[in-house]
Amino acid sequence: MENILEDTNPYDKLIDFELAKRNHNSKIKKYFPVSIFLVSSYYSFLLGLGLFAGYVGSKIFCKYFIERERVDCIYIDFGSWKFHLHHWILGAVILLLVGIIDYFYLPRFFTGVVLGVIIHDIYDFNDWRRVLIKKEEN
Repeated sequence: MENILEDTNPYDKLIDFELAKRNHNSKIKKYFPVSIFLVSSYYSFLLGLGLFAGYVGSKIFCKYFIERERVDCIYIDFGSWKFHLHHWILGAVILLLVGIIDYFYLPRFFTGVVLGVIIHDIYDFNDWRRVLIKKEEN
């Protein structure tokens, strides 16, 4: 499978990444993560700790690897379309698979970490909905 973005300018990828970032200026967007963390910690300390670890880990990974272009985003080529595997999709698939394989026991910390990764993508980026992208014709 070839990388679709090989022939594009790295500067263009960085611009797209910066445009996808969400601005958190409103009070609701600032305090919503704190309220989610407090509610989940009340339910289970391990779930809250996992949420925190997953969110912060994703934020650090994006800052040091994706923004510095050490790791590319994952795209699957489908003819004239490309399918972008956001980390919320990968996290949902992981939770689904682990839930099916180990039906009766899903560790709360593991669930929290994966949910933290999912929340990072949905909360911090505007383009989390853009999954199918039409390729530009040359």
